[in-house]
Amino acid sequence: MQKNGNAVYNQQETSHQKNMKIRTIWIMSVLAAALMTMNITRAADLIRISEQQLRNAGVEFASISAAQENGDGVRLAGSAVYPPSRIETVSAPAAGVVQSLQVSSMDQLRAGSVVLRLHSAELLEWQREYVHLSTQFELAAKKTARDESLFNEGIIAASRLQETRNQLTQARVAVQSRAQMLKLAGMSDAAIAALASQHALSPIVDIRSRISGSVLEIMVTPGQRVEAGAPLAKVARSGELWLELQASRAQGDQIHIGDKVKLSQCAQAGRVTAIAPQMSAQNQFVVIRASLPGAEQCLRAGQYLEAAISSKAAPASGWSLPAAAIVRNNGRDYVFVKDAAGVQAQAISIVTRSAEHVVARGSLQAGQQVAVKGLANLKGIWLGLGAPESGAH
Repeated sequence: MQKNGNAVYNQQETSHQKNMKIRTIWIMSVLAAALMTMNITRAADLIRISEQQLRNAGVEFASISAAQENGDGVRLAGSAVYPPSRIETVSAPAAGVVQSLQVSSMDQLRAGSVVLRLHSAELLEWQREYVHLSTQFELAAKKTARDESLFNEGIIAASRLQETRNQLTQARVAVQSRAQMLKLAGMSDAAIAALASQHALSPIVDIRSRISGSVLEIMVTPGQRVEAGAPLAKVARSGELWLELQASRAQGDQIHIGDKVKLSQCAQAGRVTAIAPQMSAQNQFVVIRASLPGAEQCLRAGQYLEAAISSKAAPASGWSLPAAAIVRNNGRDYVFVKDAAGVQAQAISIVTRSAEHVVARGSLQAGQQVAVKGLANLKGIWLGLGAPESGAH
């Protein structure tokens, strides 16, 4: 009984295998017939295809050139940033409440411009102390002048005069110290002088920017209470911009300090000034820093860009290709090169890659045409998956 069951199972399996073979042969026959009908053949990496069929498949081509002749070196993507040394934080000199904002983000400031107004009870207390210390200083000055006169007449001893002078010195230091605190809080010399003479106390103080530049960020809102030293705004000083570019490990090994950096939108070239000794743990890129004279005339901070670095270590036999021309197959990179017989799939080795361009090595020639559109159709034909329909669209 067992033997009969095995025999039936083996017979069913054999029948299933035969059906699969018949189905496979039928599919291959249909594909072969389609290729013969469209008069498209492939031999190894050569696809024999007419100009009309290329147009029907939506295939478009672009020229290649030598990387060095094209001005390409190592092409890297990155952004323009402010150097940290050019960013200043405007902070609260005393605890208080933000009364009003006088600027907005992206505004241009001059040194001394008012950023915001602060209502501070703490500042009012400092002013009271200054007025009190100023009064004490005036009394100490008068007492010293009187004791000087008495000492000259021989009425008082030298020790008493010295004690009076010490008191005057202490009063002077105290009032100068409080005046300096008020000045750091944003009060002008004229306002401090008026405070001493007129006793015009006010809890309102204008917080000013010490530098000229652009307002990057306003960090508070009207009515918000802040503590002494709290950040209120960030201002970027006008001047230099840095370029921070991202390179792969292989690209980073080709770049050196002092290499020339060129951007299409900027007339002047820059130089590489620093190369990060470690790779970023987030994206495994090496950060390349470059300086560019007059960068603020052609770039904005935060702008994404692509730069070409003319490195001495750049390959002499590289080819500049559009990034859209690259196709992958079995872990290798290829381009479809147009020739008289049709299209040839050509293996290449990529040296550098960016969003728009690739520098590669391979058996290519300057001026050759590589497919940049319709690659899916060409790859399908190349792999024997079918062909585009004939006839004009």
